[in-house]
Amino acid sequence: MSFVDDFLLWKERIESVPGDQLKLPNQPVDDFAASVETLAINANEDRDTLSAAGLDVTIIDDLVPLSGALRHCQAIWMSEYRARQDAQKEWQAQSPAAYAMRDELLHHFAFAYRKDDNMHKKVMRIREGETNADMVQDLIELAVLGEKYPEPLVAINFDLTSLEQARTTSFTMSELLAAANGAAGESSANKLLRDQAFTLLSEKESTVREFGRYVFWKNEDKLADYYRA
Repeated sequence: MSFVDDFLLWKERIESVPGDQLKLPNQPVDDFAASVETLAINANEDRDTLSAAGLDVTIIDDLVPLSGALRHCQAIWMSEYRARQDAQKEWQAQSPAAYAMRDELLHHFAFAYRKDDNMHKKVMRIREGETNADMVQDLIELAVLGEKYPEPLVAINFDLTSLEQARTTSFTMSELLAAANGAAGESSANKLLRDQAFTLLSEKESTVREFGRYVFWKNEDKLADYYRA
């Protein structure tokens, strides 16, 4: 079976793990998954002994496919996480020019509409706010305002083609901002699924290791198999 098949097999049980019971990985997920897969081999060899101590040995059979499901969830989450990091880098590269465009438009608009109290107040309202989201919204609002009331801008020889550029920049930067700060954060559904898969596997792994340490407490070689690396 592939990791995708493993995930589909365990999907409903993974999704049923309560959010208030989540455990977060304290080591690289790939390393953890590999250690669980080794544990499964060792525990299967000791199956009868562990069963005699009261272990439900179906848990041993769960370890490898659930590990595969975790590997799948981790791959999906890391793909999303890396995309977010790339978007953040791209935002850092492109946002200074977008901010400069917004500031220049505000400068021209404030002068062009200075004699119209109502219009000037609109420009001042647009100027409020300093967040990245404010900047993105400012560009589209300035474009709309300038397109609707172009005469004062034409009077100061303002280049009206800049309005379309502002609109395009606003759209581009809004998508980039969403990718940088949006679904790939702590609220990401893919991260939640990864944490749920890890929690479920960690519980089963801990149970097997606990029984192993119990039954092999006088066998140092075997005992080592049931401690986490």
